[in-house]
Amino acid sequence: MMGEIELQPESGIKNTTRKHITNSTLVYVLTMMVSMFIYLLGSGPAIVYVDIALNLLQSLAVIWLAYGLYLFHKEEENKIIFFTSLIVGSAAIVLLVSKILNILYSVGILVSSDPFRQLPVNITYIVSAAAFTFGFYQLKKAVDSFAIQRRNIYRGQLSLPIGFALLFIYLTVETIIPQETYAYYVGEELVIVEGYQILLWVQYFFSMGNLVMIVLGFWYLRRAFATLDKIPEELFQRIEEAKAQRAEARQQGGGMLGRRGGLFGGLAPPPPVKPVPKTQEPIEEILIEDSTLPKKMFCVKCGLELDDDAAFCGDCGETNPYLKKG
Repeated sequence: MMGEIELQPESGIKNTTRKHITNSTLVYVLTMMVSMFIYLLGSGPAIVYVDIALNLLQSLAVIWLAYGLYLFHKEEENKIIFFTSLIVGSAAIVLLVSKILNILYSVGILVSSDPFRQLPVNITYIVSAAAFTFGFYQLKKAVDSFAIQRRNIYRGQLSLPIGFALLFIYLTVETIIPQETYAYYVGEELVIVEGYQILLWVQYFFSMGNLVMIVLGFWYLRRAFATLDKIPEELFQRIEEAKAQRAEARQQGGGMLGRRGGLFGGLAPPPPVKPVPKTQEPIEEILIEDSTLPKKMFCVKCGLELDDDAAFCGDCGETNPYLKKG
């Protein structure tokens, strides 16, 4: 029909695949944020169960993300995306099983007298954290390539691999030296074994650091896939023009130590010296005395001006040599 606009088929990532990736990362971020502050609401069995549910949702969200990446691989035939989906998905499934086993032991559904029953769970957590670190680093490289291919303006972030690397260190130290062996409560007072204060603070740093970095990493990942293949060509041109203008300004300004307006400005070159115009008259003619002007005489010894007919200086008595010559 006349007047109707023909819709062009969408190129690049499919909307369904995009939603799998972006929604799974959003669910992970929301559950992580809630779990970080859930214990501020109080304590008790209800809070514990909510925290358990949030932990399970986080593992399921990562499995969902791996599924979205696998669909993206089928569209793109991208090997890096495929290996990322395989590594992240496998690690998330193993982690989910370990969390379920840990929960069953914690609530007493599964009972074991083995004092080392927690060790396999901890080792599984450590292996999963290492796999996530490697997998999300590979994903960062893939997102970098999208920016190079002008499919996006956002590059991959190191937030996720750094966050899971911090988690790996935290879990490794916790497995070797469990925190309850050197920091525990006696009544309402926290008791820390002497010499372990630094270790407690280091573990606290790794614990908070991995939470913050992982949340930021998933948020940045969601942003990267939400805008993938949606950036207009005009924006790329504007960015390139802006970069070219900045490069030209740096070149003219001499960089950080620029000659004009650099970081330590004021080093501009001095203005060029104007050449003195040459006179048309020879220098000898300019120095010729005008014979019409009266000649003045001065004492050769003290410099006093003499009268025209003075034979001697009135100040020092020196003989006037001009008068002798005359």
